[in-house]
Parts: sequence; C-alpha cells; structure tokens
Amino acid sequence: MAKIVSIVSSKGGVGSTFFAVNLGICLTKNNKAILIDFYPNSGSVMLSLSEDGFFENLVKTPTLINLIPSHKSGLSYLNVPFEKFTSIGEILNLLQNNYEYIIFDVGENIEEFIKLFDISNLIVMVVNPDLISIKSVQNKLREFSKFHYNIDNIKFVLNKYDERFGVDINSVKKYLNKEINWIIPYNLDVLSSINKGEPICFSDSGSNVSRAIRKIVDEVEKKVEKVGEVKEEWKVKKVEEEEVKKNVHKRLVEELKNINIDIDSIIDRSKSSNLTDKVKETIEKIFANEVKEIKNRYERDRLIKEILQEALGLGPLEDLINDPKITEIMVNSKDKVYIEKKGKLYLTDKKFISDKQILTVIERIVAPIGRRIDESVPLVDARLPDGSRVNAIIPPLALKGPSLTIRKFSKERLKIEDLIKFGSLTKEAAEFLKACVIIRKNIVISGGTGSGKTTLLNIVSEFIPSDERIITIEDSAELNLPQEHVVTLESRPPNIEGKGAITIRDLVKNALRMRPDRIIVGECRSGEALDMLQAMNTGHDGSLTTLHSNSPRDTLSRLETMVLMAGMELPLRAIREQISSAVDLIVHQSRFKDGSRKITHITEVVGMEGDIITTQDIFLFKQKGMDSSGKILGTLEPTGVIPSFIEDLNLKGIKFDMKMFS
Repeated sequence: MAKIVSIVSSKGGVGSTFFAVNLGICLTKNNKAILIDFYPNSGSVMLSLSEDGFFENLVKTPTLINLIPSHKSGLSYLNVPFEKFTSIGEILNLLQNNYEYIIFDVGENIEEFIKLFDISNLIVMVVNPDLISIKSVQNKLREFSKFHYNIDNIKFVLNKYDERFGVDINSVKKYLNKEINWIIPYNLDVLSSINKGEPICFSDSGSNVSRAIRKIVDEVEKKVEKVGEVKEEWKVKKVEEEEVKKNVHKRLVEELKNINIDIDSIIDRSKSSNLTDKVKETIEKIFANEVKEIKNRYERDRLIKEILQEALGLGPLEDLINDPKITEIMVNSKDKVYIEKKGKLYLTDKKFISDKQILTVIERIVAPIGRRIDESVPLVDARLPDGSRVNAIIPPLALKGPSLTIRKFSKERLKIEDLIKFGSLTKEAAEFLKACVIIRKNIVISGGTGSGKTTLLNIVSEFIPSDERIITIEDSAELNLPQEHVVTLESRPPNIEGKGAITIRDLVKNALRMRPDRIIVGECRSGEALDMLQAMNTGHDGSLTTLHSNSPRDTLSRLETMVLMAGMELPLRAIREQISSAVDLIVHQSRFKDGSRKITHITEVVGMEGDIITTQDIFLFKQKGMDSSGKILGTLEPTGVIPSFIEDLNLKGIKFDMKMFS
C-alpha cells in the first residue's frame, strides 16, 4: 500500500509546489511515486508536462493506470481539477496498489482537503522566513484546530532560508511555537530550474537545495516502512473511548462552573440561553488542549458530538430520536439498544457508558414535566417535547439495569390520506369514519400494543368540527389536535409521600363539569371505563377512546372487565346494556408480521339480544396472501351490511354513495 504525503502551503508563493515536485523526484530514486496536483499551470510547468485531462479518462477507464504521464525521472504526474476532488476517492485504491508514495499538492485550502489529511501518513506545511508567511501559518493552524485536527501531526519545512536576511530560525520557532523539522536553503538557481521546466533535484543533484531535499526524503523513508505499516511514533494510539469520555465529562463540569453556567440548566435547557453553543465550544477547547491521543478528525468529531449529546441531550439515543424512519427505541440495558424500523426490530451499535448514564437520560426526560424516578418510584410514564411516549423502569424492578422505551411520533402530522396511501384503510372506509365522527357517534379504537391506536385516534379526531369544545384526557399528553377549542388534561402520579395522585377517572368525572362537546380519553385501562360509558349515555355523544384488545368482540369483554374494576357491583346485564347503548362503533387495528399496521374491522354495536351484545361488521380486512418480500397483501372490504344509523347520515345532510357498502 502506498504512503500518502500531503504538502500544504502557508500562503501563495512560498514554494509548496516546488517542494512537492522535487520531493517526488528524489523519492523516485528508490520508490515508484506519483504527484497529484490540484491546481493548473503549477506542477505541470515544473515538469514540462501537459495537462491533458488524463484524470477524467482514468476515472472512466481504470485500466489506463499504466499510461499515466510521467517525468524523465520516473515521477508520475496527474492533474486533478479542484472541482473533481471528490472523484479522487474512486481511484485512490487503484493508485495505492500501484505506487509506493502518493504526493498530494493541496496548496492553501484546508477545509476542502481535511478528509485527505486524515488518511495521510505525513503532512508537511511549507513556510518562508518572513512575517507574512509566519502569520499565515498561525491562521492555518487555527483552521486545522477548527476541524479538530491534531496539529502535532504536522511537520514544517522552512523554505528559501538564508541567515543573511529574513527572520532567523530561532525567531520562526518562537513565533510559531513549533519545531521546524527541515530547512531548505535559498538558491537563485531554483528560479532558473523552474523557468526551464527542469526540477533542480533532477538537473542539479549536487546543489545545496537538492541535498537538503534528499535529506528530507531519507528521513521520510525511515519514518514510514515500505511494507505499509506506519511506524509506532506515527501511529494513532488506540485509547479507551469510555476513559476519554469520562475525563472530558469531568473537565466539562469544572469548566461550566468557571464560566458560570448553572449545572441545573443542563436538565432544563430553558434556564440558559445559547447553552448548546457554549457547551460545544467548551468541549472543543478541552479536546484541543487535552485530548492528544485521538488524532483522526472523524473520531474526534464523533466523540465531541456524543459528549455534547450526553451533556445536553439523550446521549446515544439522540441520533435515533432524530431519525424519522425509526418508530420505536428500546433500551434493554446499557449495551443493548434496539429500534423498530418499518415494523421490524433491529439491534443497534449504540451503547451507554454505564447504568448511571441511562438514569441521567431518564431524569432529563421526566424532570421538565414534573415526574420523578427513583427507588421509591421505580417506573414512570412520560413524554418528549414532540409528544413521543416514554416508559422507564429501573432497579430493583428491572434486574439488568434501567430500561427505557420510547415510542416516537412522526414530526409531520399524519392525515387520513397518509393512512390510505400506506394501505391501512381504503378511501371509502375513511369517508365512512369521517361521517361517523361528524354525526357524533361514540367510537372505541382497539388493537394490540404498537398497532397504531393513538395515531389513528389523533387522525380521526381531526374530523371533529372546529366549533365544538373538546376535552382530552391522558396519562401523558400525546394527542395533538388541530382545533383551537381544546382543553388538554393529564393525570398526575402520587408525590414522594404517596399522596396527591390524580387518576384518569378523576379527570373524566371533572371533565363532565367543564361543558364538553366531546370527551377524548387517550386510553381506558380500568375503572374510568364506567365513567366514560356514563358520559356517552348522558348527552356527551361523539366521544372517543382507545383500549387494548385482540378483536372487536374482545373489546366488549375488556370493557365489561374494566367497568367491574370501578368497584361498582353492577349485574353483568346492566353493564352490557350500558356498553351496547353507549358504544356505536369499534374500529380495530392490527400490526402484521411484515410490520404494517392496518384497520382490520369497522364494527357497529347494534344492541342486545337477550344477554348478548350484538355486533355487525361493516368493513372487514381480507388477506389475499404475501408477496415475495413477505409483505401482506389484502384490502379492507365492505361486508355488504348497511349500518343501522344510515338514516342519521341523511338527516344530518351527509350524502353517501351507498355503493361503498356493496
């Protein structure tokens, strides 16, 4: 594999191309070398070679590798137009397999070539013994630092040096606060060799300039072994990232105290303005001054980003939170983080440093909404600012360490048209649901865990007319309705003394006194089902809720059970009569093996026959098989049954195409 040498100039005119050309000439004595020149009319003039666009041909036809133009000395030459720099990656492996040294003349640009420096075995900056050049070096080093590049990796060549004039060597070192690695003396013959197109190391190998460059080549060849292994002193030392992170975190806390940033504001970012910028700047300063063992810029960038996320965000979860394709994040333990994408589970490479870091992330989530988690309250339901649902459970209940589950909500509000596009339901079924909401039918949305009940409830709630007063009741507020006249209520867990809890049932009772037109309960889990049914039966038509069940018939059984949980010793027939008169429609949604979520039943609750609640399916999902990729095939089709409340639609002036039920 070839060794890569990158030549950088402190400013224009310092002789970096001259150095690159002659370094290449000297290297060809014992090695096969190539010079990559990014600027026209520079290296080609010194080597008396034309810029014939060979690079473009090589990209198209890599087999032309042996026809690359070369100088009489044997140095191959390739001019790469600056705008084509990204294409160099396409042939870099080819060049590395055919040459022992690749020399890049990158000129003054740092930012554009920073990727190249990361794979370079040697970076040489050429400087002249004058104040303008030296000042430029200081600017270049700051630019390297801006991209978190370790400037200790850079070697310096003092070109055109003469003790009789210019800044002396000791003053150069003092100005730069850097060691000058090599010196190339001033020689008037250099200009003559450039004008003749004859590199001085080729035309006058006995000159003091040629001897100086050959000395540099001797050192370069000793520093980098020919077998492709970088010698120990040039290797990037492998370090434990966890140790680096711990040390930086420790220093970060100290630095934040020094610049008067309240540590509490790390949990509640509203307490400090521009906190992210200040903390990032502090972390970068710590890396530049103290983290010398990690030299690769991308590794430094990654670690700085991760430490910033751990300090202010959700640590390793931050990237997963920001990925719109991920719908659920599951932290089983500090080194096992799973995600759900397109309905499938995947183990990620994300890891936490320790259980304590997971606890910090959980506390950062629950603190702003007034929740807490500790040994006395080891489980909590919460939400992120975007409404995503969060559940956390910690030891002693979680035996393998803190566990965290985040069900993400789409940043873009889904509409009924999106569900039609996804194949979750048909246009006809969507129109039917919209009509049922408008004419104030009481609807229960049922389904299993992760089947999309809350998402569907959010979408269906959009159909409620904007002139109605809506009360939403949830354990943790997730619904996001577009209407203006909405009151959002959220239950409250007990305080540290075990008092002050406000349940969903308490909120349902209170909502009846708030003059609601519609009551929406995020999810019925227990005794609040009785209060919800009573509300539906006492003038609060058009209410909506969700509950867990496996089918519409199972939904009715679950409602019975939850009513019994209210502690009212009602006979079973009375409960069923309450259910049959209160609930008009059950919309059941399922998540299939391929990860898709589909409405499988739209079922009308008709009434009672004896002691049995009777239902009829209006729409039913019919599976028609699977395609080659395992995707479920099927559609939500009408059963042919016409709803008993069809006259209500006509009375409300909603015209319906009856063919949709055929």
